[in-house]
Amino acid sequence: MTNKQFLIRFLSLSVFFLLLFGLFNRIVDPFWLYRDSEIKGFNSIKPAYGNYERQIKPILVLHDQPEAIILGSSYAEIGFDPSNTFFSEKDHLKGMNLALARAKDDEVQCNFEFAVTHSKIKRALIGIHPTGMSQSDCKKFAQLGEINKLELLLSMSSVRDSIKTITNQKNSKATHTENGRYFFERDKPGVNIRFGEDFVRYKKQDPRCVKASNTPFTSDVANAVDLSGLKKLISLAKKHDIELVLFVYPRHAYSLELDNQCGAQDTYWRGMKEIAKLIEAEAQPTRVKAWQFYDYNYLTTEAIGTTAKYWQDSRHFNVEMGNEMLKTMFDKNAIEPKFGKLITTNTIETDFRSFLQGRSDYLQSHPEFQSELQKLEDICLDPINRCNP
Repeated sequence: MTNKQFLIRFLSLSVFFLLLFGLFNRIVDPFWLYRDSEIKGFNSIKPAYGNYERQIKPILVLHDQPEAIILGSSYAEIGFDPSNTFFSEKDHLKGMNLALARAKDDEVQCNFEFAVTHSKIKRALIGIHPTGMSQSDCKKFAQLGEINKLELLLSMSSVRDSIKTITNQKNSKATHTENGRYFFERDKPGVNIRFGEDFVRYKKQDPRCVKASNTPFTSDVANAVDLSGLKKLISLAKKHDIELVLFVYPRHAYSLELDNQCGAQDTYWRGMKEIAKLIEAEAQPTRVKAWQFYDYNYLTTEAIGTTAKYWQDSRHFNVEMGNEMLKTMFDKNAIEPKFGKLITTNTIETDFRSFLQGRSDYLQSHPEFQSELQKLEDICLDPINRCNP
């Protein structure tokens, strides 16, 4: 065999294996990029998808052209089903959960801007924290929606992920739904331990968490939070004629108590009033709304053991709770919501007083509450629980 013949055969085999790898990756589709060949027991579960959701979800916006999107952190990604009958208007709106685990405000803003620019969005639901949202420069996210599909198909890392996809079908559970919802720790025992881990982290971050207080809502503090980013979201929603619904993430009653003890409670309520003022100044009330779900009810006061129906930990709520929230926010036939309240400047201080009364009534009728909270705070002291705070 001459050198030329060897080179030709070597190059031919190389091209053949590259094409074989590409075809293999295309059929297995480990990152849920193509979604046209899903076979149960072969590739229906995508264990590698979670590592690439930041790259894949914007591409799916281009491909699927959703009309109703959900944005926010993992709280929103876990808690909301975009095919919910109220959110999707009984499937009249094609929904997608575009929220991302550990998403910061800049990602939320830039993914919203990307989505409204590249798809005909009619409705957007965005989870926010009432501690502020400064405006972000989306230039650093300029590559959203861009990916070298050829490189992805032919890479050895994709081959490894394809092999992992096939070999883990029996031993793995789905991490996401096809329309973007994240399962996280769903159905896994140890909810009480995860609560304890959250509380250890909370107290490490804020050493003031030592004493309960009923500090009055100091609503007269001006310019308490930077909402320039939120103002931009409202402006984009107006420009593209989008129904924008904002919501402040709910907390379990145990977390509400720590907010009370750590001085965060007053900050959150002041922030909510600033949000209401901004919306009322910048938008029509029928097109932009904000809701809060700070309350003491059967959802937020659920007993926490090794398992729970509505909570995975003290911040992440399950889709069963999310469905109740979506009903509150989007059920046009509801007379008065049973869970959640609109945030308005006219009602926010009354709502705060109602919240304090609700807390007082609940603590009075549940004298065991503080001792149960203390058990959760101390649960990580026992090494048998294998906490990872």
